[in-house]
Amino acid sequence: MTDYLNYTDVRNPVWADAGQRSIACLVKFAAFADYLPFTAMRDDPHAHGGEIFEACAAGTYGPVEQYVAPLLTPRDQYAAAIAQGIDVTCVATPALNATYGVSDADVSGISAEAQFVALYKAFTNGADTLPWPDADGQLHEFPDTETFMAFSKAAAQYASVCRQALAALQAGHPATFPSNVVML
Repeated sequence: MTDYLNYTDVRNPVWADAGQRSIACLVKFAAFADYLPFTAMRDDPHAHGGEIFEACAAGTYGPVEQYVAPLLTPRDQYAAAIAQGIDVTCVATPALNATYGVSDADVSGISAEAQFVALYKAFTNGADTLPWPDADGQLHEFPDTETFMAFSKAAAQYASVCRQALAALQAGHPATFPSNVVML
């Protein structure tokens, strides 16, 4: 083994992934004064990596601490909340029950339709009902402007509260994202 690959000690082994295929640890290599961060893999292409993995997994350097999934950043939490959309349940019109998108583009489209309804008391298509796509593109028929306006309000409120939670978390304040369950 090349001198810089010789190691004399390993500390703090922790599973580096949920599948237990790699172990993060600190390794004291002979060529360096300090312990260095190292990730040993079960199928490591280098002999010393495989040796360190096997020794750690066998408990030679103490118990391997459990893997802890990284916390989501506020931006990741926001993206996840928006990506899940809103799960709408409408007792009066069960055909509307679905998950609807609330991305910026979705909310913009919903808001534009709602603005038209508010101004003209009618749908933009000129009909008494309005087909609207859910998150999967499946159309659902809104039976009247009142039901659509309730949907529009719910979508706008959900997206707004998500943005407010993101801003609070980014500023270091506690916040939680809202439930995406909506009853119309």
